[in-house]
Amino acid sequence: MNSGVEISDWMLKTIREESDKVALMSGWLEMDRHQWISLVSRTIRHILGGGVLLVYTDSEREWFGKYIVSSINRPKDQPRPMMPIFDFASIVPKKSALEETFLINDMLSVAYKDYAFWYIGERRNPMANLALSKENGFLWILNESVQDGITLNPNSDEMFDYKLIQLFRIFEEALFGALFGKIILE
Repeated sequence: MNSGVEISDWMLKTIREESDKVALMSGWLEMDRHQWISLVSRTIRHILGGGVLLVYTDSEREWFGKYIVSSINRPKDQPRPMMPIFDFASIVPKKSALEETFLINDMLSVAYKDYAFWYIGERRNPMANLALSKENGFLWILNESVQDGITLNPNSDEMFDYKLIQLFRIFEEALFGALFGKIILE
């Protein structure tokens, strides 16, 4: 005799548990919203003013960087303009960026009228130096506070990946809301 649970019962229970987890974490950003609003407003102004965002992550969050770049300019879903948000790792190999920060910034200044980094990762990551070397970045720094960025703490947070996606979705909605005149930036 099998003492297992039927998949339909298991699935219902699991879906409800996941939903409860997401509901419990839904207020986490409210405490940091003023800093978040300032960061998002500045970043959206940068893009709408003709600037480029170069997405860059530490190695543990490479999946998220790819998710951002593939999601932000998905032409099939909605008729909306393409955004100048690109995957930095596909432009410059990591080894080059580590060794030649000045030369990389010089090359990017020639290639783009105005660029900034969208960096997600730890500050102690050697690649963070490149992202932090340029002003007005969209900085999501882990486990350490940084001026003009948001601090995230993934340690012992089983919902951290959900939070990253939630932040991205909020930013994306704000970006297109501002672009179409539905949101007024502060």
